[in-house]
Amino acid sequence: MKFLHTGDWHLGKTLYNTPLIDDQKHFLEQILKIFSEAEKGGEPYDALIIPGDLYDRAVPSVAAVKLFDNFLDEMGEKFSGIHIFVLAGNHDGPDRLGFASGFLERANIHICTEPSQIEKATLINGTAVYQIPFLMPGTFGDETSTQNELYKKAVGIIEESHKKNHPALPLVVCAHATVYGNDGDYLSIGTAASIEQSLFDSFTYTALGHIHKFQKLGKFGKMFYSGSPIAYSFDDTAEKFFISVKIGSDTEKPESIEKIPVDTLHPVKRLTGKFQDFKDNEEYDIYKNCYIEIKSTDDAPIKNAKQLLRGRFPHLLSFVMEKTLSMEQNENFRERRKMLQENKSDSDFLRRFLEEIYTKKDGDGKTTIDENAKIEEKIKLFEELLSDDSERNE
Repeated sequence: MKFLHTGDWHLGKTLYNTPLIDDQKHFLEQILKIFSEAEKGGEPYDALIIPGDLYDRAVPSVAAVKLFDNFLDEMGEKFSGIHIFVLAGNHDGPDRLGFASGFLERANIHICTEPSQIEKATLINGTAVYQIPFLMPGTFGDETSTQNELYKKAVGIIEESHKKNHPALPLVVCAHATVYGNDGDYLSIGTAASIEQSLFDSFTYTALGHIHKFQKLGKFGKMFYSGSPIAYSFDDTAEKFFISVKIGSDTEKPESIEKIPVDTLHPVKRLTGKFQDFKDNEEYDIYKNCYIEIKSTDDAPIKNAKQLLRGRFPHLLSFVMEKTLSMEQNENFRERRKMLQENKSDSDFLRRFLEEIYTKKDGDGKTTIDENAKIEEKIKLFEELLSDDSERNE
């Protein structure tokens, strides 16, 4: 079996309110090209594996859905019999992603959104493929609560099913989770606390999604994050890859694993320096095609700086003053300390926390709270939970 592993597409995502649909269309075209060239070369792919976060939010934009729809249409038209595996990540809405999954299954599009699907294997050229969607506490209807416990149970379900039904076949698992890094440090990314690498040691290959940086994990070298195909923040400076994998008859490890670099339409760059240098210095011309964030080290604010630099940098998304950023961070710290001194309620602290994490800033420095935040609803639910807990303790 030969497949391409790539995840965390986050279709529909924006960067500083700039739609990234063209950038996402660009990497999807590369996938089509990779499949086409492999077929022409006599070594066609059997499958495409997307381990979660297909979309950027539970209710994806119309543009994002159309983009994926067009991609599936082209894949089906150009590569008959191709298998496409998609599982629900923490950004995906399982109910919407799973729409028509039974019908799509008959077209070799395997969408996994429910724990009941975990034990099911898809057999492709002598290899069994299983999927584990993003797991939340209560997934299995019991007291299993930690991420490690949840994935340990899911892995156990797969191992038992595989041993019973396909013991002689190589086993590929796709999962959306935060796995311990090679340094062994515990991690917590968003709603996903980290799980042990060793859970996946018995599998022939583990295709992971959730971390946006390419990573090779495990002492056996057969567990990978492909990473996101493009950068979705200015902090992400990692090189981007697709992973091409061949599985032979060996159940212990893949026959081959190859990194394929992604050609990025607009690389993401953060630059620091003086306004006048960006305006006049030709050495910055190499960044004209990049999405840029500029951190100005000038002492005084520059009026209309972003607009003045746009002629030279058409994809300049943000211009910020380093001193202003430092002042904002100090102000946030002072406000939190004041709340502690005033003995504010738990709900007040939660509101402050939610306002901070859901506040968005555009490239001109204007701030707004995400319209999807639903802060008051979250606070109301939080207060209800506190009330229920208090009643149980009385």
